[in-house]
Amino acid sequence: MKKVLTGLLAAVVLITAAASNIIYGIAEETPTSGKCGENSEWFINSDATLVISGDGTVEIKSKPWNLYSNDIQRIVIEHGIVSFSNANCFSSCKNLKEAVFSSTVTNLNSCLQRGMSELKDVWIYAKEMGNTFESAKAGYPQAGSGTKWHIYQNSTTEKSLRDGLSLTDDDIDYITEEQKFPEIENRTPIELPEVTDTSGPAGLNCKYTYDKETKILTISGVGSMFSNLSVDQWGYYKYKDEITEVVIEEGITSIDVSAFGPFDKGFTLYRDPPIYSKLTKLTLPSSVKSIGDFAFYKTALTSIEFSEGLEEIGDGVFAYTSLSGDLNLPKSLNEIGDRAFYHTNISSVNLNEGMIFGGSAFRDCDFIKEVTIPKDLRYVMSDTSNAGRSNDGFAQCDSLEKVIIKGGGTLEKYGGNMEKGVGENLFYQCPSLKEIIIDCDNIEYVSKNSLEGQAFDMTNNPKFYIYKGSTTEQTLKDAGYLNDENTVYIADFSKLETAISEAEGIETEKYTEESVSALNEAIENSRAVLEDLTSSQDEVDNAVKAVKEAKNALEEKKADPSDPSESDPTNSSDNNNQSQSPNTPATPAPTTAKPKPTTPPTVKTPAKVKTVKLKAKKKKLKVSWKKVSGAVGYEVQASTKKNFKKNAINKATAKNKVVIKKLKSKKKYFVRVRAYATYKDAKGKMQKVYSKWVKFKKKVKVK
Repeated sequence: MKKVLTGLLAAVVLITAAASNIIYGIAEETPTSGKCGENSEWFINSDATLVISGDGTVEIKSKPWNLYSNDIQRIVIEHGIVSFSNANCFSSCKNLKEAVFSSTVTNLNSCLQRGMSELKDVWIYAKEMGNTFESAKAGYPQAGSGTKWHIYQNSTTEKSLRDGLSLTDDDIDYITEEQKFPEIENRTPIELPEVTDTSGPAGLNCKYTYDKETKILTISGVGSMFSNLSVDQWGYYKYKDEITEVVIEEGITSIDVSAFGPFDKGFTLYRDPPIYSKLTKLTLPSSVKSIGDFAFYKTALTSIEFSEGLEEIGDGVFAYTSLSGDLNLPKSLNEIGDRAFYHTNISSVNLNEGMIFGGSAFRDCDFIKEVTIPKDLRYVMSDTSNAGRSNDGFAQCDSLEKVIIKGGGTLEKYGGNMEKGVGENLFYQCPSLKEIIIDCDNIEYVSKNSLEGQAFDMTNNPKFYIYKGSTTEQTLKDAGYLNDENTVYIADFSKLETAISEAEGIETEKYTEESVSALNEAIENSRAVLEDLTSSQDEVDNAVKAVKEAKNALEEKKADPSDPSESDPTNSSDNNNQSQSPNTPATPAPTTAKPKPTTPPTVKTPAKVKTVKLKAKKKKLKVSWKKVSGAVGYEVQASTKKNFKKNAINKATAKNKVVIKKLKSKKKYFVRVRAYATYKDAKGKMQKVYSKWVKFKKKVKVK
């Protein structure tokens, strides 16, 4: 069955890819000007403005400007153009900020799309544009989206827009008679880089360079990189059998559809070998915001490091690659497309709250053993025409044993949305599934346990950890997942949270080191219980008891008799050793008051360290954090044990970063950091005042 489904998915990938090539119109050349109809022409200038001029209808076939669609920021349709033969002619210009249509344009034909989040201004100088919006309402920027429509007041165009798109006064700004259609002074098409044997254009403002000795392809410049898959005569495609590494330099903002994917003229079956079969390494800078559909589909990539700044990974981008190990997605990522990591060898992945999570994003990833689903995921369908496959993000992950669900999301189900739901077939056909921990009490929708498909694989009757009496419990019961054997109620952790909070609030400076150490150990052990939602109520109650006992056992420090601040100054050695002449009568001791003992200055305890970041390298670990006001130094601990009792490595530094070396490869390390301030005691000895350790220990797997 799994092979059949895999074949069907591959067919969908092939069809989608073929459709992408039609839509994006990959051309044999990359001009920045040309004809777009019998009597119409187009060009893109150095201001990133697409200008279309001439007479009549724009005949859109290949849409050659789509090669530069991510760079186009302004569109101007000049006087004489009446309409567009095809819809969606500018749909791929997702960074478009302004569109201007002359008075002769009578029909926009859905040339603008609702997904243009950057589109701020649309100018329509035609006063008599009829009601062409109602039939394609969903295809235009919507009312309240932030797009401002500039039109003539009381015109037919205004009525058409208000009726068709339900625009309000907030969406409209009126054109005055004094405002004239903008004249384009820069009418010179932008010039692309010269084509040589090993270099050439890779976008409107970027180029590629190939090094034949190192086999490295470098993309440099600014803006979007386009794909030139079908160009046999020139372009990096001709080195497809040699390229081992691709370096995308800082300044590139997006990578286009199928930039290195196998969808060229000769690709027919999904079982064919990858086009870029030796491409194993990819370097991405922080400037890259998006990676287009199938950009690295079925290449030989084995690993990748994402930088903060990446926002979107398109459909099928890394599907069928050899990616393995931990997949560390950046916090900036807010969208993962359908089949983005389908059939890879990754062993773990982190997802971000609120992100768009596409269809079969991690389907058939057989090395993943544990998954955490964060709050407010926005599940989207694998195929809008297939109601039975709304979302199967981790379906057929054969080794998946444990699932933690932190909250419900918005499920885009065929025919409407379901709030606080779980993906239709999110963990369907995961035969190793043993534990499902739902740390959320308000799940309202879960697909039913049936032969047609199910949210959770019930092959081994996995344990469901849920809150008793919650909406989640009732939803799972109604869907047929819960029974007497597999239902476990999550313990009440409230008393343990209170006990730990009170213990961490104690000023420990006046207590002995041994008793404070015992308290810290009790806190650490109890926090491990707190963080594990499978802990039984007995384990929770025992942890509360342990913290309270350690707290009550705190022992105050005894006064140090050798401390001069504690001794009588009248008995000091200076007084006892005064030399007196035998003929001189003894001088009575002065009657002045005793001097006050010297006390150490008041030193404020530093605040806890926040925002600890870890970056794993080969046998070493980079640790960084935000500076703490008043701190003069920091202590860092790394250990393979959660309680830091064994194999602990200690580092001290005055900076807010440190590198811990000589670690064991492939081992997971727990890391914690604390800050300290210093003062001199009465003896002039330097003392330290420590903050508490970071509340939650970080962990990372060293390469």
